[in-house]
Amino acid sequence: MLRSYYDILTPYLPLMVKGLGATATITLLSLVAGTALGAGIYAMTKSRRLWVRKTAQCYRFIVRGTPIMVFLLLFYYIVLQGSWGVAAAVLAFSFNFSNFACSVIQSSFDTVGKGQIDAGISLGFSRYQILRYIIAPQALINALPAYKFQAVTLMKGTSIVGYVSILDLTQVTEAIRRDTGESFFALLLVTAIYMILAWLLCKLLDYLVNTTHKI
Repeated sequence: MLRSYYDILTPYLPLMVKGLGATATITLLSLVAGTALGAGIYAMTKSRRLWVRKTAQCYRFIVRGTPIMVFLLLFYYIVLQGSWGVAAAVLAFSFNFSNFACSVIQSSFDTVGKGQIDAGISLGFSRYQILRYIIAPQALINALPAYKFQAVTLMKGTSIVGYVSILDLTQVTEAIRRDTGESFFALLLVTAIYMILAWLLCKLLDYLVNTTHKI
């Protein structure tokens, strides 16, 4: 039985590798861009200028209330005129993830006690030194659990990118089902791949946080 499943799936292995590459590329690029954007939005919420804070609040309100599918179709069909599907997906998921990243950064930074910051000031630390040696190490550790959860959620959410003509893992599974009529084993295989990707992504984030903490 396993042999027959192997014979069915073997011709699709190159497509699976290609789909895996698309899923991994969109996930990693969206995480990087979305985190950077979220950090920028968080910085705007702390600005002394009212209009900057209001702009950040409006941005978060719009992103929070817009489905990721709408972002995906908007960037693909309107902004990029039906081309560059991967770029459209990265933009859509980056904007969507930025709101989560901003929330995680905000909650993790707020857990650092004001007394510790005041102690750093009394010791003559600069604002950069306070951020680098007092706030950031604690904030990174505090943010990691929620950030990992949101990162895995983003990775699983990329299964919708087939709507903009991207061959990802889910689309490969659909191709196998359509061509061979075999659904169960193909779905089981892609589920296992997603689980492995989620595990690797969590391990990568753990490594990056631990490495950053030691610098």
